[in-house]
Amino acid sequence: MIRVKKVVSLKDLMERDELIITAGVGDALSARIVNNIDGIDAILSSGFAISAQQLGLPDVEFYTRTENVEAVSKMTYVSSKPIIADIDTGYGNAINIIKSVNEFERAGAEGVIIEDQISPKRCPILVDETNTVIPVEEAVGKIKAASENKMNDETIIIARTDVTDIDEAINRAKLYYEAGANLVQPISKTFKNKEEVKRFVDEVECPVSLVIVGWLEELTYEEIQWINPKIAHFALISVTAMNQAVTQAFQELGRNRSVKEMKTPRTTHHDLTKVLGMDKISKLEDKYLPNESVIF
Repeated sequence: MIRVKKVVSLKDLMERDELIITAGVGDALSARIVNNIDGIDAILSSGFAISAQQLGLPDVEFYTRTENVEAVSKMTYVSSKPIIADIDTGYGNAINIIKSVNEFERAGAEGVIIEDQISPKRCPILVDETNTVIPVEEAVGKIKAASENKMNDETIIIARTDVTDIDEAINRAKLYYEAGANLVQPISKTFKNKEEVKRFVDEVECPVSLVIVGWLEELTYEEIQWINPKIAHFALISVTAMNQAVTQAFQELGRNRSVKEMKTPRTTHHDLTKVLGMDKISKLEDKYLPNESVIF
C-alpha cells in the first residue's frame, strides 16, 4: 500500500515511562522525513509551520479548519508515527469544538492541542504583548466537550493555556485536567527560567506537554528530563531549518545563475525519490499494471 502503516500508537507511547519527543512539521514531506528519523517518537502538526509552509503567512489563524484538517490528513498518510494536531482554539465554542476534534480524528490525528485564546488566535512567539484568553469557565466547557465527545477513546486531549501568570496557569491547568484533558500545556512566556517550568510541572500534578521554543531551546536534553514533562515538542525545527537552507540555496542560485558549484547541501534526485517512496510505487506498478509491451 502507498499509505504508511502505523507502528506504535500515541496511547502506547503515553503508557511508557520515557519522555516523548516530537518534531513539528507543516507539510507532508517534512512528516515523511521525520518518519525515517530515529529518536523522534511522534509528530506535531505545528500551526506555525502549517501557516508558514502552506500559506507563507504568520500564525494568526489565517488558515481554516478545513485547510488544517487537510494538511494533517496528508501528514498521517505518509507517516507511521502518531501525529498530534495543533487545532488552535478549536474553531468555535464548545459545540463547534466537538466537530473539530472529530474532523481531526477522521484525518488520522491521535492527539489534539486546544488552546484557551480568543479567536482568531495569535501565536505567542509572534507578539510581545500578552494574548487575550477566554474566561476559564468557557475554556473548561470546551475541554469537557472535547473529552466527552471524541470518537476514539484513545484520542489524547492536550489543553493549552496562554496565560502568562504562573499561578493562574497552574490553576487553569488543574481545572482543564479535571475537565478531561490528558495533558496540560503552558506557553514559554509564562516562565523566566527552568526552575519555574519545573514548578509548573510539579504543581499541576498531571502529565505536561511542553513546547520547546524561544528561550526553552537553550535547554539540554538532561535539563528537559529534569523538568519532567511527558512530551517535549520541538515545534519549529522544520520550518526554521527549511527557511535557512532554502534561502541560502536561492541566494546562491541568484548570484551564480547555476547550481554547478552550489555549496548549500542538497539531497540528490535519486535519494529524494527514495525518501518519497518511489521504490514502493515501482513494486506496485509491477504487481498491478499490465505489461505495456504486450498491450501496445
